[in-house]
Amino acid sequence: MAGHSHWAQIKHKKAKVDAQRGRLFSKIIREITVAVREGGPNPESNPRLRTAIENAKRANMPAETIERAIKKGTGELGGEAYEEVLYEGYGPGGVAIMVLTATDNRNRTTAEIRHVFSKYGGNLGSSGCVSYMFERVGYIEIPKESISEEELYEKAIEAGAEDIQTGETHYIVYTKPEDLYSVKDALVKAGITVENASINYKPLSTVQITDPETAKKLIKLLDALDDLDDVQSVISNFDIPEEVLRESS
Repeated sequence: MAGHSHWAQIKHKKAKVDAQRGRLFSKIIREITVAVREGGPNPESNPRLRTAIENAKRANMPAETIERAIKKGTGELGGEAYEEVLYEGYGPGGVAIMVLTATDNRNRTTAEIRHVFSKYGGNLGSSGCVSYMFERVGYIEIPKESISEEELYEKAIEAGAEDIQTGETHYIVYTKPEDLYSVKDALVKAGITVENASINYKPLSTVQITDPETAKKLIKLLDALDDLDDVQSVISNFDIPEEVLRESS
């Protein structure tokens, strides 16, 4: 199973634990404040904010918490001023890794990410060192139990999607970045459950990992990066065959 969709499956297995520890709420709050700063506080005219609010409600975030996050984004409430920062580096096996963050302290975030890369056998690189290996895409996650692959393919392509990948528990629908929210809205109107929609990155090619120990180190690195409070998303270009993944677990 290849990089982006494979890492998505691993994160789904962690989701409940993350929610219990408050990390899921923290990530959503940061996404809401950044979305407001970029596109304004009206979800009707700000599709990124509308999607962030939908994710918040799906995670059972209280309405007052959502409202506070919006007010932080407008500056009406004091508090952290988040900025988006992209980090790039390499993991075990020469795998390319991009880390999307929302931070109120770039120096702290850089130090934390550099420490994790170093601790788990990777290297934090300079801006642009791996981003050319990825394309910017719209990214939609849909639970497999909600629809058949054939029906989803028909409806997604009709809505303007570019590609569909099938993972262990979810389908990944890819769109052009500018088409993300129109495709997502069309799928929702068609009665399809959308669990996540975001602008993200897709690897142009993958690096196959055939050694179980290397696979184990890589997963530990990605897991540790994803656990950092400032990290919103981790993207990589690895491909681990299922038998190697089983040996590494």
